[in-house]
Amino acid sequence: MDRNTSLSLMRSMRLGWNLGNTFDAPAGEMSWGNPVTTREMLTKIHSLGFNAVRIPVSWHRHTDPDFTIHKDWLERVAEAVSYAYDDGMYVIINIHHDDRMFQPTAEGFEGGKIYIKRIWEQLCERFEGFGDRLIFEALNEPRMLKHKYEWNLKSDDEECLSAVEYINRYDQLFVDTVRASGGNNKTRFIMTPSYAAAPHHAFIPAFRVASDPADRLIISVHSYAPVGLCLLEDPAVNKFDERGEKELLYMFSKLRESFIDKNIPVIIGEMGMINKQNPDDRRRWAEFFVGNALKNEMVPIWWDNGGRDFRLFDRRNLGIYEESACVLEGLLAGAEKLR
Repeated sequence: MDRNTSLSLMRSMRLGWNLGNTFDAPAGEMSWGNPVTTREMLTKIHSLGFNAVRIPVSWHRHTDPDFTIHKDWLERVAEAVSYAYDDGMYVIINIHHDDRMFQPTAEGFEGGKIYIKRIWEQLCERFEGFGDRLIFEALNEPRMLKHKYEWNLKSDDEECLSAVEYINRYDQLFVDTVRASGGNNKTRFIMTPSYAAAPHHAFIPAFRVASDPADRLIISVHSYAPVGLCLLEDPAVNKFDERGEKELLYMFSKLRESFIDKNIPVIIGEMGMINKQNPDDRRRWAEFFVGNALKNEMVPIWWDNGGRDFRLFDRRNLGIYEESACVLEGLLAGAEKLR
C-alpha cells in the first residue's frame, strides 16, 4: 500500500468504539442485555470524540441450512451500519462469534471455507454500495476452541503451526472473495487477523499477510495488555506501572516494525481495561495506550460490551457511566496529543 494512503486512513480514523455484545450476541440484538441500537446512540458516540465504530456481528443462527442469511437480520445490521456511516463515521463489520463454523483444523477447514465464502459473498453484495468508510473484517479471534493452546500458541507444536496455516488460508479466501465481488469491494479497505487476533501471534514466522491485489489490507489485532491488569479479575493487580508501560511500548514497536514500516496498516480492533475501582490507573492506561497507538500510526478501538467490566457508554441514557468517565478522559487525552 502507498505510504500516503495508509497514513491517511489511520490519521482519519483515529479513535473507535465497539458496539459490543449486541449484533454479536448469537440469539439476537438484545439477547445479552443491551438495548436496541438507535441512530441517536451512534450520533452521540460520534459527538463524544469517536469517529469509528466496530459492529461485531454473528451470523450462524440467522441463516438457512445453506448459509443464506435471513433477510430481516441482514437488513437490521445494514440499518445499524447506516446510522454510523450516514453520520460520517468509519464502520467495521465482521464475522464474530461464529467460531465453531470455521475451526482452523484439518477436520474443520473444508466446512469453514464454505461458510466464510458464503457469508462474505452475501455481505459483499449487500454492502457493495458503501464507500471506503465501511471496512470489512474477515474474522474475530479465529482459534482452536477448547484447546490447551487456544489463546497462546506453542511455537514448536505441529498442531499450533497447522492452525496458523489454516488461518492464513481463511484470510486469503476472504480477500479473494471480497475482491472478486467487484464494485466498491475491489478497492475497499479490509482487515485480516492473526491467530486469536493476538499481536504476539502476528509476529511468528508461520503467520503470512494475505496477498491483496488492491493493496488495501489491514492487520487486525486485539490488545488487553498488561493482561493481569486489564483482563483478569484480580483486585490486587490494579496499578499501571513502568513494567506495564514497557510491555505496551514493546508491542507497539513490534507491530510497527512488522507491519507499519512495511506500509501495512494496523487496527487494534479491541482494547480495554476492566474496572477495578482504580480510576487514576484506568485513565492513565487509556491515555498511554491511545497516545502511543496513534504515535505509531495505529487505530485503537475501545471494547464496550455494555456490561460491568468494560462498559463506557450508557446506551439507554446516552451518556458516560460515572465510573468510566476517567476512561473517556484518558482516551480523548491520548488522541489529543497528536492533533
